[in-house]
Amino acid sequence: MLRGYPIAGLALLLGLTGCAGTWDTVTSRSMRSDPWKTTKKLWVPDDPVAVLRADPPRDGNERALAMRRLKEPLRNGGNQEAQDAIIEVLTKASTIEPSPVIRLSAIEALGRFEDPRSAGIMIRAYNEAHGRPPGVAPAKRDSDVVTASASSRAMDRMVITDRLMLSGPVGYSPETVSAIRCRALESLGRTNRPEAVNFLGYVATAGGNAPQPPEGAEDRDVRLAAVRGLAKCRQPESITALVQVMTKEDGKDGALVGRSHDGLVKLTGKKLPPDPKEWNQVIQAGDMKVLPEPNLIEQAVEWLSP
Repeated sequence: MLRGYPIAGLALLLGLTGCAGTWDTVTSRSMRSDPWKTTKKLWVPDDPVAVLRADPPRDGNERALAMRRLKEPLRNGGNQEAQDAIIEVLTKASTIEPSPVIRLSAIEALGRFEDPRSAGIMIRAYNEAHGRPPGVAPAKRDSDVVTASASSRAMDRMVITDRLMLSGPVGYSPETVSAIRCRALESLGRTNRPEAVNFLGYVATAGGNAPQPPEGAEDRDVRLAAVRGLAKCRQPESITALVQVMTKEDGKDGALVGRSHDGLVKLTGKKLPPDPKEWNQVIQAGDMKVLPEPNLIEQAVEWLSP
């Protein structure tokens, strides 16, 4: 009789919390093995820093949920030692972790950090988004690739098997690689750092005039994510990069031109049409002033505007 109580309260818990994290928790392995303890954590969750620094490591579900709740230690009463430890955890989780869910959660957490190291880590996360162990070449057979719908447990088994040299190379599916790259680029835009603008512009323009475009730039969704990231970086260089995208894609890709134009309007406040010539005149005139980040009221008005 008692064993039925957590299940009976499931609908109530979902209704009260209304978040994806609740569903992740109630469907996790820990709910099946220890329902009372897991249910309690819905109301009184463990400290995210303690979860991520636990030895031995907690299971993947707990770590992913902790990353979603994580606040930057130094900006929330923590010390430098805690900051460095969490940066190390997020670096590994975003670049070499077998589970794509944990990688995405780590990248999202880094996007909320002001630590100057976070931009470089997310650039590395973008470059390592294929999910293969270091030094392993891309898989050539479909059976070597982990599909986007594969469970974390199956993925972990494949990675372990590959490292034991019992099968061919593994890696994420193209859809999963694209999702990780897009998340890295959008989170990178939140850092507002010069190196972030440079990398976002490099991807958004598919390498600009470089002979070889960056890996992933053939994916339209990835380039669109880079454009969205540029629109979040309130730097004059973002204006230049977005105008370069408009110029390069004028008459070719309406979505990239439209997104770039939206970003330019938000960054500058100028109500110019999506015409690369007019925006290039802005650059030539040196009128590169970037508006400050809108406050919550301004964001709400913008969201409600037709």
